[in-house]
Amino acid sequence: MSKRLYKSEQKTLCGVCGGIADYFNMDPTIVRLLWVVLTLVSFGAGGVIAYIICALVIPDRPSSHAEWDNVPKTESESAADREFNSHFEG
Repeated sequence: MSKRLYKSEQKTLCGVCGGIADYFNMDPTIVRLLWVVLTLVSFGAGGVIAYIICALVIPDRPSSHAEWDNVPKTESESAADREFNSHFEG
């Protein structure tokens, strides 16, 4: 299984710096400070444009509930689910 880059769920703006920190196993504060320094050194334009592009390109982390989709259910849970869903069927 390969390592994937996702936006962080603990976000300050869009989760880009937190996601990069998670990917490289770093403290998000360090990544944020480095991003600010690089933005100031490039007179703002480069860092802001790069952040916007990253915010658009880097996907959100899949919901943790997706892991439960493949968990087999017991017969009683399936019956309860069917009963619950029957109330909403037309």
